[in-house]
Amino acid sequence: MGMDELPQFDPNVDFKSILPINQKRTNAFLNHFVMNTVSFLNDFAETCESRLLEFEYKLQKVEASLLILEAQLDSIPEVQAKVEEKPAVVVETLDLPEINNEDEVDNVQEVIKVEEAGPVACKDSRFVKYFKMVKVGVDPQGVRLKMKAEGFDPNILDTPNQIIPGFTAGLESEGDKSLTD
Repeated sequence: MGMDELPQFDPNVDFKSILPINQKRTNAFLNHFVMNTVSFLNDFAETCESRLLEFEYKLQKVEASLLILEAQLDSIPEVQAKVEEKPAVVVETLDLPEINNEDEVDNVQEVIKVEEAGPVACKDSRFVKYFKMVKVGVDPQGVRLKMKAEGFDPNILDTPNQIIPGFTAGLESEGDKSLTD
């Protein structure tokens, strides 16, 4: 089919003068396309069906093995007793900070100890004012003398993260965390 057979269309063209397209050739192309498409789809469907049957067979084998294993486990009295004795275990996760070095390990361990035994010295309401004095810039020796005069051990200033046993009533608010930094 050349360009001569299809003249350019314009509104004044007489369509009766244009030669028709060869119908036998068009039918042959169309039949070839339909036959190839149908053949491909049949092959594809057959392949999918065979794979599905193969997987179904494998799944049946796994189910049969599982049933056999369960029957064997049920026949052992020790296993039955252990399964019945064990209660359901509830696991709770804690949101703990990431630990990069040994100092942070010590800090985390101290925080855990605080929750168990009591407050750390820097958060104890009896000693907060002394730690604030040191942080503001008051001479540490003067702060020690004041602590001693009020009946407290001045060595507490050396270990701000030490747990103070027996006193849990006067914890400071979370806003005073900057004292230990």
